[in-house]
Amino acid sequence: MIFSALFGWNSLIIFGTVLIALYFYLTRNFNYWSSRGISGPKPIPVMGGSYQVFHKTIPELGWDNYQKYGKIYGTYMADRPVLVVGDPKLIKNIFVKDFHLFVDRNDWITYDPINDRSLLNLKGDDWKKMRSIISPTFSSGKMRSMHPLIIDCIKRLDRYMSDKHEVEMKKAMGGLTMDVIATCAFGTRIDAYINSSSSSSSNSSDQKPSDFVLNAQKVFRGNWRLYVVLTVMAISTKLLKWSGIKFLEPGAERFFVSVIQSIVDKRMAAAAADGLTNQKHNDYIQLMINAKNKTIDNYSNDSHQVVGDDKTEEIYGSTDSLKYSRPKDDITDEDLLATSMLFFVAGYETTATTLSTLMHSLAVNQDCQQKLYEEVTKQFDGKYDYESIGQMPYLEACVAETLRIYSPITSLSRHPVEDYIIDDISLTIPKGMPVMINVSALHRNPEYYPEPDRWNPERFMPYNRDKLVPYTYMPFGLGPRNCVGMRFALMETKTAIAYLITKYKFVKTPKTTESLKSKKYEFLFTTDDIYVGVENRN
Repeated sequence: MIFSALFGWNSLIIFGTVLIALYFYLTRNFNYWSSRGISGPKPIPVMGGSYQVFHKTIPELGWDNYQKYGKIYGTYMADRPVLVVGDPKLIKNIFVKDFHLFVDRNDWITYDPINDRSLLNLKGDDWKKMRSIISPTFSSGKMRSMHPLIIDCIKRLDRYMSDKHEVEMKKAMGGLTMDVIATCAFGTRIDAYINSSSSSSSNSSDQKPSDFVLNAQKVFRGNWRLYVVLTVMAISTKLLKWSGIKFLEPGAERFFVSVIQSIVDKRMAAAAADGLTNQKHNDYIQLMINAKNKTIDNYSNDSHQVVGDDKTEEIYGSTDSLKYSRPKDDITDEDLLATSMLFFVAGYETTATTLSTLMHSLAVNQDCQQKLYEEVTKQFDGKYDYESIGQMPYLEACVAETLRIYSPITSLSRHPVEDYIIDDISLTIPKGMPVMINVSALHRNPEYYPEPDRWNPERFMPYNRDKLVPYTYMPFGLGPRNCVGMRFALMETKTAIAYLITKYKFVKTPKTTESLKSKKYEFLFTTDDIYVGVENRN
């Protein structure tokens, strides 16, 4: 009995000692910011500052922390110090002036090649190589050639909406954007408005549309594994590798890899059969196949003549300010699959959010909707062609204001490749420290945008643009590593709005909420269902 008691006490002592040691290990860096005179939210073991997401949405947290701690503050990812920046001057330095020191978005190694090899997560020269392969997709000539395909997709949406009095916009616009990305980037036709119970083609590239949408949603929405992976990774990458937890939802990853591989295999087989290089295809996936096989020069003709539109550049910044050259290294199957999957899910989610929130904004701001309707129908005779949509100032302003309030991207990240000194506050950012840019807080700051919660397109009209504070607006990021598909997304959004505004008047219904609020636990801005009434104008 005495032995048992001693054994029990020894076990408790050992257990307690282990817990204390673990606590000190997990909190060993928690005085990092306070010792440097930088304020920020108080961290807790294991989660660091991430526990805040259980109390408020990410946009709300961004603004609350911005108000409490200022334009530069410190937080923690697990026990890893993270600097959060909301100062326009420093943002300019990070994204533009000193971009060569902040090329990388992160230093993640998730041991999942489909995630690690995507354009979003590639680093240094690997990123530059892949960007140089993808950029020709958005040349002037290719954008023009894709515009009729986008219109065909919008007409299918029109047929879906034509007999309805109320539309759940997230579903409708998600169907459109998935249809567009499948058609323009992968040469694959899906009908996004067929009921999910409909039978699908035996062709594996023609999966049921609900499968495309549902699997895309799994990547970003309500994905608990993002928090788990980021926390485990911050504690130890070896622990992440040992655990086998995947950053991407395994079922969704398998689905898109299967679809993409099927498309690639068919293209390759067709090319081998007729001895050609499948030049009839003029889309993103063919550029990737060409680059992999080194069959066609993707850099000929107008490859890097991006669409020149002063209004777009004035608001969103320029695209591809770096000079790219033909990549010397081969791209792998994993490179092709990883970046192609990113195209599918990113091209779907972010543009669908912009379109659905814009439709809601028009429905609850009838005077703005009327002004937009008159611009499209009177000043441009109801046209929605490629040239016209780029010359509509109020349409541009409506899109820009929607992206300010409802930017799908709530924050951006960069990692310095060497120690970086912020002279103004005598702070050194060590090499590799995560630097987060508080996008949602900047967009909602009354210092830069008076009455920030009011949807007011006039802010972005040409005669008001001199009032915009540079480096406070970044729905697509800034600098050379901004969103490579920015111009495509804007072309798709503006074309859809210009077309639909001539056919329908968008109105409030009993289900239409007066304002939209982001859901909790979401890294991207997303809301509950968005119901809007539709009335035929003819």
